[in-house]
Amino acid sequence: MLPEQLAEGLGHLRALGYRPVPVRDVPGWRPAGPRDLLLHVYTHTVEANFAREHGVIDLAVRADAVMRVAALDHAPAPLPLPRDTPTAELHLHSPRIVGLSGRSALTAYRAYLRSLKDVAAAMKARPELQEAQAVFAVTLFHAQLEQGGFALLPLPPLRARVYGLGFRVLRLVYGTARPPSEPQPKLAWMTREAFLAKYG
Repeated sequence: MLPEQLAEGLGHLRALGYRPVPVRDVPGWRPAGPRDLLLHVYTHTVEANFAREHGVIDLAVRADAVMRVAALDHAPAPLPLPRDTPTAELHLHSPRIVGLSGRSALTAYRAYLRSLKDVAAAMKARPELQEAQAVFAVTLFHAQLEQGGFALLPLPPLRARVYGLGFRVLRLVYGTARPPSEPQPKLAWMTREAFLAKYG
């Protein structure tokens, strides 16, 4: 940001929940180490390639926003919908949710539920999500989504193990010390109408 843009830029950032502080007061500020290089490489290769290939839309603009979403042209099993039904798949912004969890589990939980409103806004506004007839996530945070009105479906055992392994890798990469709320991932889903009625 150029100096002449600072006044306007800071106003915009404050509106998104950020605040200016001296560098020494940035939460989690410390010298980088070898593990940070691994995280940087992972984020800019694996995560970036996944997001690009799957058309993941990053909705984590606000300081406490933790959600991303991808438009799919099908309904993966075990969703009880015809295979060719367009859907929207939820993805967490892993570094953001880990950072918020480090402050408190309640902070992360509230941000998680608030971020579903960002998804609802995107489903109304973004052309690629206009046809999505359901919203779903394969997640370890399914208890939180169930409390938020989502229905839960068990995954086939092999797929549950594969996803579980992937989530363990993510926990190792992002360094979250808190164990997940549930040991096995499940698919949480809601119809478009129900989702927009609740979060739109």
